[in-house]
Order: sequence, then structure tokens, then C-alpha cells
Amino acid sequence: MRFTFFYKKTFWNGKKSDGRKGPRLLISKKSLSILILFLTSWGTVSSEPLSNFAFYNLKKERIVLSDSLREFSKKDLLILNFTGSTCKPCKEQVPILQRLTKQANLLSQRGHKVKLWIVFVGDDFDTGKEYSKILKLEKETETLVDPLASSYDQAKINGLPTVFVLDGKQEILLRIEGFTEAGNVSLENFLNSFTKRE
Repeated sequence: MRFTFFYKKTFWNGKKSDGRKGPRLLISKKSLSILILFLTSWGTVSSEPLSNFAFYNLKKERIVLSDSLREFSKKDLLILNFTGSTCKPCKEQVPILQRLTKQANLLSQRGHKVKLWIVFVGDDFDTGKEYSKILKLEKETETLVDPLASSYDQAKINGLPTVFVLDGKQEILLRIEGFTEAGNVSLENFLNSFTKRE
């Protein structure tokens, strides 16, 4: 079975309103199924590698994502939170992420370790330091800045806050956009199942 999509609204069954034939795009049922599968999985859970890029810590040292993840064991996860100083929901989300990270590390009985990185997108170093204090980011939480906001293009984020859960292979295991109760529950359930794995 084939589906026909038309170039303009004036086309119907491949013909213009004056009866002449016009361009058509034929897409097979299989191609359409793959497209729908791709679109429905985008933005939730996927196992795609995150392109490599760098942030800066508050000491202005360059931190390369792939280099840091190489130091992770196979049992470790990274919660990468893209946030901003002017984003009110972001400020509400950070304490929840800290609590879930601590909870996952306490419940882990098989050597799993969850690390939390907070990335201030579009903020300078001084703002990153200031909000690190305001949000009471602890030693277990790595505070980073992305002063040029390159995360939007490199990590393909649409807005703030956005949370990725990554493994040592840089694969995105969970992606949450925005700050919602459903997103918090998804993250908590994911971390709970992760800590019970072998």
C-alpha cells in the first residue's frame, strides 16, 4: 500500500485544479512506520549517543564530556541538567534532582553510582558561582557553565530545563524536557530500576 502526499494544497490525486499533473511524493507504508516510530520516541527515551562537547567548571577549566564519561564505570550514570539563572522552573527542579541523585546512591546496593552535573546555559562564570550558592549546590554536584549557549545546538535541546541521563558510552538513556511532575516521576522510576540492576 502506498500513501500519497502532495506538494501544494491545490493538488489532489497528483493533479492541479486545472487538470494538469503535478509533483507527488510517494512514501511506502514501511517508511511511514519508521518515521512515526522515530517521531514518537524523540524526546522521551532513546539510546542515542550525545555528540561530544565541552563545558567549563567554576574554576574556568574546560571539561570535555567524553573524557569525563570515560572515567565512569559501566555501573555509573550521569544526570546532566541544562538550566539557567533566569529560568524559574529550573530553580525548582534542581533540589529535586539533588534529592533523587542522593536517594539513588543510597539505595544502590550493587556499586551503581549516579552523578549530577548542573550546566548553566548562557550564563557567565560569576552568575554560575552566584546561583551555585543560591541553589546550595553541594560538593557531589558538579556546577558547570556554557557561556556561549552552545548546548542548544550540540545537545539539541529546545529549552530549559532539560535533563539527560547518560551512561559511560555517552548514550542518552532518558531525556526530560521541561519541569513537570510526570518528568520527575519518570526520572525517579528510571533511577529506582537502575539501582536494582546487576
